[in-house]
Amino acid sequence: MGTRPARLLGWGRLHPAVRFILLFVIMLIILSTVYAIGSAVFNDQMISFMGFTGGIVGGVLKLGGLGITTQGRFISAPQISIEIIEECTGIYEIVIFVAAALAYPATRRQKLIGVIGGAIVLYMLNIVRMVLLVVIGNIRPDWFDFFHIYFWQVTLILMITSVWLLWILKVVKRDSHPDPAGP
Repeated sequence: MGTRPARLLGWGRLHPAVRFILLFVIMLIILSTVYAIGSAVFNDQMISFMGFTGGIVGGVLKLGGLGITTQGRFISAPQISIEIIEECTGIYEIVIFVAAALAYPATRRQKLIGVIGGAIVLYMLNIVRMVLLVVIGNIRPDWFDFFHIYFWQVTLILMITSVWLLWILKVVKRDSHPDPAGP
């Protein structure tokens, strides 16, 4: 008869909130380490991903008719030019979200839905963030630093938390409490 690792570690005796926090921190350390190593090993792919992200942001901005030009990860508007760097891609936010989703008590299927769906939603929200930053920088260049450094940093935390809570409510809790009306 095998003993589960959770029993060996005494995880079952921990308060669920404490267990989540510990697992979240462990997952965050593991995923951040894997990401850092992967980013260094696959540097060319990361540069391509920055260019891909810049292309999407530039494409969305061109739809608005702002006189945008793009060249890979570089976007120029009449009043501002920006470079999409690794921190702009949304990957850091996705790593935090994935750590939280993996640490939360859910089935493998629910976690898979959360990881894939959350990554897509966070990437799209990050695109919206960058589009708005270029628009703000183009209209009011003096406001750019405030929005880039302060406003969006707080907003990114709210985005991660909101997507995580939405996943819990719409996927994890829904699956745990089937609709009494039936399928």
